[in-house]
Amino acid sequence: MRRLQLVAVVTACCSLGVVLGDRKEDWLVEMVKDPAYVRGTTGGGLVIGNGLVTRRFVTTPAFGTVDVSLNATSKYGGEQSLFRSVHPEGSVWLDGKEYMIGGLQQVDGFLAYCNRSGLALKADSGAFRYVNHSVSTPAAPFPWTPGTRHSSTVYSWPPKGVTLSVVFHPPPGAPQVEVTLHYQVLQGIPLLEKWMTIRSLGDTTQVQAAAVEFLGVMPRWGKYFTHGSFVPGADGEGAVQAGTPNSLLHAKTDQAHSSACTWEDDYPNSVDNIPGCASCKDEGAVEPYLNCSYTRGPGAVVSPTETFASFKAFLLVTDSEELERHTLSRHRVTQMLAPHTTENPIFFHCTHSDPTGFKKAVDQMAEVGFEMFIFSFGSGFNLESTNPSYLAEVKSLVQYANAKGIEVGGYDLICLDRGGSVPKEYQAVGNTGDACFASGWYDDLFGKAKGFLNSTGLSMLETDGPYGGETCGSTSHAHHHNLDDSVYKQTVLQNTFYQEMRRLGVYVNQPDDYFFQGGSRTGMGYDEQQYSLPRWRDLSVSRMGLYDDLYVHLPTQGWMFLPITQYHAGGTAAEFQAHQLEYEWGLAQYLGAGTAACYRGDVPYTTDSMKAVLQKWIGMYKAHRQTLIQPVVHIRRPSMQSWDAFLHVNPYSATAEVGLAMVFNPTDSSLTANVNVPLYYTGLTTTTLVSIDGQSPPTSFTLNRDYSVDIPVSMPPLSVHYVVFSKPN
Repeated sequence: MRRLQLVAVVTACCSLGVVLGDRKEDWLVEMVKDPAYVRGTTGGGLVIGNGLVTRRFVTTPAFGTVDVSLNATSKYGGEQSLFRSVHPEGSVWLDGKEYMIGGLQQVDGFLAYCNRSGLALKADSGAFRYVNHSVSTPAAPFPWTPGTRHSSTVYSWPPKGVTLSVVFHPPPGAPQVEVTLHYQVLQGIPLLEKWMTIRSLGDTTQVQAAAVEFLGVMPRWGKYFTHGSFVPGADGEGAVQAGTPNSLLHAKTDQAHSSACTWEDDYPNSVDNIPGCASCKDEGAVEPYLNCSYTRGPGAVVSPTETFASFKAFLLVTDSEELERHTLSRHRVTQMLAPHTTENPIFFHCTHSDPTGFKKAVDQMAEVGFEMFIFSFGSGFNLESTNPSYLAEVKSLVQYANAKGIEVGGYDLICLDRGGSVPKEYQAVGNTGDACFASGWYDDLFGKAKGFLNSTGLSMLETDGPYGGETCGSTSHAHHHNLDDSVYKQTVLQNTFYQEMRRLGVYVNQPDDYFFQGGSRTGMGYDEQQYSLPRWRDLSVSRMGLYDDLYVHLPTQGWMFLPITQYHAGGTAAEFQAHQLEYEWGLAQYLGAGTAACYRGDVPYTTDSMKAVLQKWIGMYKAHRQTLIQPVVHIRRPSMQSWDAFLHVNPYSATAEVGLAMVFNPTDSSLTANVNVPLYYTGLTTTTLVSIDGQSPPTSFTLNRDYSVDIPVSMPPLSVHYVVFSKPN
């Protein structure tokens, strides 16, 4: 009898969709080609999925999510639901009142887990109600071609997938606007995307606040809010307490500012109806729910002539607390949704803009293999000039460089700290140090930048000080109404600026996270003053930081810095010119990480030995760049006491090469070590061919049971080595 009851419960839990069975291939190692889909279900519901992740909806008694499930390999738990409780699909505040979207509610206030055998649902009559839905394919925010500037060609653009757009109309008495929620799933990744658009049905209203996603999930996927139980990893009193485990549902937004995904506690919303305990809730339960919403505003006006489009929420459903796996999963989101960030030109920051200095630097760059010249800050370059003679001069310099296979870009400070150098009517009211990016300054800057690019052939911009999330209280600026919508509108226009640069084929460096809007690189994560340290301290601190930064960014998403001549301070002790050994280390650790450094000075080299090491390491980079631009698996963090290492992994490689490890000996002693290299994420399974520092022919190694190999390496003092791993013939 007990066995029959268990089967009935499981059947009820699975009745919302087809049971897929455990995934056979690991999506981080093997390409998953199952197409993304939207299908109807029994009872008029909908399901969106791709064989890795599935989200199920009902449309009656109201529209809402009733399950989210992950289909992992058996090693990582197989098919499993992360869904815990029913929530509205989102919410909007219109003219001082909050309205839920969809309005699906569960009757029972017990929220500790989803009891599908008794899951009774009801509708909120005051919510925006489901009207209809449509299905389409993902649209690219800007044109781009895989392979541009040696970028990866693995992922298509726009990405393959499916978009479900669900339309909701207002309840009686609400402003007459139409809300559409867009759900998107891509092929080959357990990622759920979601965003909101609003258009007027005749009324004018203000979107004072908006939440794009509410999702109640089980702990492990969400944050641990405990009400009696212990947090995993906790210890007794007197111990250093472990932090909360990373949530397996990794959620973030695509915006640089004013939006966030946060975990909140559902416990206060629970109602247990226990006789004799009117105040009892879900005692002992852990009940996280996700809230992806604006942190300010948006304050946008919706009218017959104005629409609203929200940020996008990205929900990545991971399957393991393993840090490397979690990191590689997050990197895959960027590779698929911002593949232009894998462009990887080798650039040089030149401190001169006069023709003589320019040509001397370009001639050296061509000799050693640099690919992009950047007029650095302080060089005298002026992107905002409209002087015909200056434009003609820059055009001739660009043509000179292009003839040698080198692109040209330049630096400009575009928003922050521009308040004193733009007309008063463009300044941010309340933040007078900055320009308002939703004033006429946007039109002025964009017009000048586009004109300069078109007139000169410049193909790269380093935009310092982009919009940073500040407010503006003006009521007369061209592109925002007042303080309320100033952050939203400035964010939209900064996004648009970068998207338009991409339309022009321009490579963009920007010190903020505008990656999903067209930006290519930001600072990898450093304090600029570290580049004023003496050379060896600079290199050591920077490599330790870079090792950690590669958990956050792809190698090609960030830049580091190498001051050939003095940067901020430090004098000659901080300069790398004429110091061949330190210069080689800088080249090896940055090019070996696949990360661009701002090599900054008058010229790339001042001695023949500097030229030789440039040719050596740039040549190595170009020979292995399709591996070096891939994410890394961390092997051993730098301590400066012994060797350290990391491994680039390229399981989808079109060639035999699938991995490259960089191994460093920063000590003044010779070291001999067996370096254990974990090769699981390269896709290798039994054997590999190994070449150390270009050795030929390579040596065959058999993988250990855990897909690792032990590589014996002899390292002279202060030496750097690279180890290439290839598929066997």
